[in-house]
Amino acid sequence: MNSSLPVWLERVLGIETGPGEGTTWSLTHTWNWAPWFTLLFAVFAVAFVVAVYLRESPQAPRLLRAFLAAIRLTLVALVVVMLAQFALSLERTGLPYVAVVLDDSLSMTISDRYEPALRARLEERVKLIGADDATRWNLARELLLRDDARLLRRLGRDYKLRLYLLASSEAGARPSQASEIEPLVSELANLQPAAETSRLGSALQTVLEDLRGSSPAALVLLSDGVNTDGPNLAEGASYARRRGVPVFTIGLGDEKPVQDLKLSDLLVEEVVFVNDVVGFEAKVAATGYPAREVRLILRHAGQAEILAEMKVTLGGDDQPQAVRLPYRPPEEGEFRFVLEVEPLPGELQTDNNRQERTLRVRNEQIRVLLVQGYPSYEFRFLREMLRRDSTIALDTVLQEADLEFAEEGATALRGFPVRKEELLKYDTVILADADPAQFSGAMLQNLADFVEDPGKGGSLALIAGPRYMPLGYRDTPLARLMPFDLSSVRTPEIGRPIADGFLVQPTETGLNSPPLQLGDTALETQQIWRSLPPLYWLLEIQQRKPAARVWAEHPERSDRQGNRLPVILLQYVGAGKVLFHATDETWRWRRRVGDIYFARYWVQTIRYLARSKLAEGNGAVLTSDRPEYRRGDAVRLRVRFTDPRLAPAADDGVTVAVEHQGGKSQQLKLRRSAAERGVFETLIPRPAIGSYRARMAIPTVEGRIPAADFTVVAPPGEFARVEMDAAELKRVAEATKGRFYTYATVGRLLDDLPAGRQVPIESLPPRPLWNTWPVLVLFLLLLVSEWILRKLAGMA
Repeated sequence: MNSSLPVWLERVLGIETGPGEGTTWSLTHTWNWAPWFTLLFAVFAVAFVVAVYLRESPQAPRLLRAFLAAIRLTLVALVVVMLAQFALSLERTGLPYVAVVLDDSLSMTISDRYEPALRARLEERVKLIGADDATRWNLARELLLRDDARLLRRLGRDYKLRLYLLASSEAGARPSQASEIEPLVSELANLQPAAETSRLGSALQTVLEDLRGSSPAALVLLSDGVNTDGPNLAEGASYARRRGVPVFTIGLGDEKPVQDLKLSDLLVEEVVFVNDVVGFEAKVAATGYPAREVRLILRHAGQAEILAEMKVTLGGDDQPQAVRLPYRPPEEGEFRFVLEVEPLPGELQTDNNRQERTLRVRNEQIRVLLVQGYPSYEFRFLREMLRRDSTIALDTVLQEADLEFAEEGATALRGFPVRKEELLKYDTVILADADPAQFSGAMLQNLADFVEDPGKGGSLALIAGPRYMPLGYRDTPLARLMPFDLSSVRTPEIGRPIADGFLVQPTETGLNSPPLQLGDTALETQQIWRSLPPLYWLLEIQQRKPAARVWAEHPERSDRQGNRLPVILLQYVGAGKVLFHATDETWRWRRRVGDIYFARYWVQTIRYLARSKLAEGNGAVLTSDRPEYRRGDAVRLRVRFTDPRLAPAADDGVTVAVEHQGGKSQQLKLRRSAAERGVFETLIPRPAIGSYRARMAIPTVEGRIPAADFTVVAPPGEFARVEMDAAELKRVAEATKGRFYTYATVGRLLDDLPAGRQVPIESLPPRPLWNTWPVLVLFLLLLVSEWILRKLAGMA
C-alpha cells in the first residue's frame, strides 16, 4: 500500500520534486517465514517476556516491570527488522490526468434559436474569441478560451491535461496535436468542426483505453449529446463506471427541437404525354414548428417561373405527411423539374427542402383498339369521344355489326387482329363485353402476351357487361390477368330493373392516381366526384386478388370480407397493366355536361395505361443500385444490354456522363462484369451532396438515351435530430458519479472535479532501514536503558 511522503521527510531524504510532483513510499523486506509462523512466534515472544517479568523480583513496582517488558519486546522487534532487512521503496509521482473530449462533429455548427436577449449576450461572448455566430462550436470554444483560457490553464496547473476531438472512424476520438497550453489555445482558436458522425460512446471508450496505464481523475465532455453512430453514450458511461472514472458533461445547444422542413421520397413518372396529369408525390415533415401552412412549389431547374403550387397544412408532430402536386406539361421535351417546400422563418437547414427529377414528355398519338360484342351506350359514346380526340389513333371492332359497319368510318375493323404483330402495334386494348367464342385460342393468347411479355408493356382495359365479361373468359388465358377471383363474381340478373343508383366513390389510392384527377386541384376533384350522376349496374366482385389496387368502390355495399364492392380496379401484370371496370355505365357521367368528365376520365386513363409502352426499352438500361445515398457512400452504376449481342466488344466500351445539379459533369468508364457479357459497372467513390443525373454517352443508341437519377444526402444522424440531448448527458454524469452542466452553470466545474490520485513517474533507489545508524542507536539506547533500570530496581 503506497502513501504520500511528507514534504519535510522528502527534504530529510534529499528527494527533489518539480511542480505538481510528489513522492509515495512503501515498505519492502526479505522476511521469508510464513505469516502464520511469524504470528505464532510473535505471540510466543510476548508471552515469554511477560511471564519472565511477572515472576522476576516481585518487590519491584508492577508498572516498572511492564515498562521493562515493553523495552525487551521492542528490542526483539528491532532484531526482526534487521533480520528481515526492511527498506523504504520510493516512487516519484506526477499530476493526475484529466481528459477533455470536445465534440467537433457537423451538428456543432448549428446555431440554436435562443430568446433574443440571450442570443445577443451569447453573440457578445463569442465575439471575444473572434467568432460572429453563437453556434454550439463557438460556445464550446468560448468556454475553453474565455478569460485568457482560464479553464484550460487551471486544468493544466492542477492536472495533466489531454484534449481529444471526435473522429469519423470507428475509434470515435483522436488526440489533439498540441499537448502544452499555449499551442492548445492556438489550435482551438483556428479549429473548425470536421467529424461527419458523432461516435460519443466510442470516443469515451477510446480515451479510457488510451489512458489505461493511469486512469484519469475525470473525463470532461463538451457536446450536444446526440450520438449518431456506434456505441451510445450509455455504453461509454458503463465502461467509465467500471474503470472508476467520473464523467462531467457540459451540454451545448437547445433542448427544444430545431426548426426544420424536410421534403423527401419524391416519386414521379419518367415518361408522360403532353397535357397528362403528372403527380409529383413526396413527403413533407416539419420539426420544431406548430401546426401551420406551407407552400409547395414546382419549377423548372434553373428557372424562377412557378409551374404549379399548392398549400399544405402540416401538423407539429414531426410526422411525414404525403403530398401530391398535379401538373400538366404543355409541351414535349425532356425537362428537369424541381419540387420544393418554401422555407419558413428560422430554418437552419434548407438543403433538404427540395428534390429534383427528370421527366420526358412526348407528343404522339396513342394507338387504341376498342372491342365490343354488340352495340351499347358505353361503346357508342366511348367510340365517338375517342374518335374526336386528336391524340388518339382509334380502331374499333364490333362483333355483331353488319358488314357495312366496317365501311362506316376509318376506325372500324372487320375483325380482331389475327396476327400477333398486328396486335403489338397498339398501346392499349379496351376489351368490353365481347363474345369470347369469336376469338381463337391464339388470339386470346396473343392478347395475354401483349400484356405479360417483357419489353411489350401493353395495357388492357376490361369493361364488365351483362353477357360475357368476365365470366365468359373463365377458361381462357385472360382469366389469370384479371385482378380478382372469377369464382367469386356475381352478375346482376338480366332484365331485372334496378331502381337504386349509387355514386362512384374514389378511394385514397384512386384520388392519388392520374386518371381520376377530374379537377385542377385535389379539392375540386373530390367535389366533382361527389356531383357526378349515379350509376346503376354493377358486377359484384367478392374476392379481389392481393396485388389489385382499388381506385373506386361502392359507397355502401360490401363483399364477404367487409370491404366495399370495387368499381374500378388496377393490377400490374408483367410489363403492362390491367384495368377492370365492374360497370359499363360511365356514359351516364355525360348527363347535362356532355363529354367534359367522361372524356377527361377516359383520355387520362388511356394515357396512363399507355405509359408502359412509352417506357419501352431501346436495348440498354442504366440504373443505380438505389435512389438515395449518404455522403461517403459509393454509388454503383450499371448498364445492362437487353440483348448481349448489342454490347460493345471492348471491356471498357461504355461511358457514362454524370451531371451534378450545380452543372458540373464528369465522364466515367464502365467495366464489363465478369459474370455477364451484357453488363457494365462502375463505382463513384464519394460523390458530394446533391442531385445527380447519369446518362449513357458511349455507345450511342437509337431513341431515348438510357439515364438514371440519384441523390446524395448528408448523414441523417447529424441533422436528423439536432436538439441537445440533455437527458442522456445527465444520465451519463449520474451513472459515473460526475456532474452535468449547461453553458450557464459550467463555472462550478473546477470546484467539483476530484483531486485524483498521483500518477507514478519513476522509481527511486530504495532506502534500507535495517542497517541505518538511527536503528543501531535506538537498539543500543534501549539495551542500555533496560540495564540501568534493572540495576536501579535491584533486579539481577
